[in-house]
Amino acid sequence: MNMNEKATAAKSDAGEREIFIKDNEQTILKIASVSCGKYITRSDDEWSVALLAFNKAIDTYSSDKGDFAPYSGVLIKRALIDHYRSEKKYASEIPVSYDMLSGEGDHEENTDVLKAVSRDSAMVSEQLLRSGNLKDEILEVDGRLKKYGFSFRDLKDSSPKAGKTKTECAKAITYILDNNDILDAVIADGRIPIKEITKAAGVNKKLLDRYRRYIIMAVVILNGEYPLLADYLQYIKHSEKEGSG
Repeated sequence: MNMNEKATAAKSDAGEREIFIKDNEQTILKIASVSCGKYITRSDDEWSVALLAFNKAIDTYSSDKGDFAPYSGVLIKRALIDHYRSEKKYASEIPVSYDMLSGEGDHEENTDVLKAVSRDSAMVSEQLLRSGNLKDEILEVDGRLKKYGFSFRDLKDSSPKAGKTKTECAKAITYILDNNDILDAVIADGRIPIKEITKAAGVNKKLLDRYRRYIIMAVVILNGEYPLLADYLQYIKHSEKEGSG
């Protein structure tokens, strides 16, 4: 049997599950080590987290999810991200830019669009940063933005820095996320209904036009499964609460 078949068999047979897990212990440890940016052994807490995630992968696996190996790897990585977040093992804020994460450009001179977005609120686990999980999220979002005709690089000079400007952008982003028809349209073609948002949310038309790309980027991130990038946009949730309070 191949790995997919073994995973399927392990789903309903305790004996097969035990053998399957035993055969894949080194793989689980390797994924955990890469995800955490350090060597993981069976005596570490991360091993227990990874093992539970592997068991969950067995329980939830089906052929329509593709091959079992990458599927289980994703679940293990996500479980470890949740583990670090729940344990609040966050380092102080680390500057993150597309160029830094892709290994290109001058790290000191790069304008950090993500840090500019939320330098006052976001914290990222250094271990998870090193592991490449954040890089994976950025590359995936960057691929989506390119379908709209721009990329993270194009946001370097068009991201809000002043608190008031960020608050106004947050109003527009929140309005889009709260209105499904508009959200679907933005995700579909990368355009925002400036006139409608100006009228409904009271956001200045010139501001919407200037920060259009930034707003689209934030909508894509907050509407998707990008937990690490979403941490950089927590100020939007704070603005939403302040506005409703």
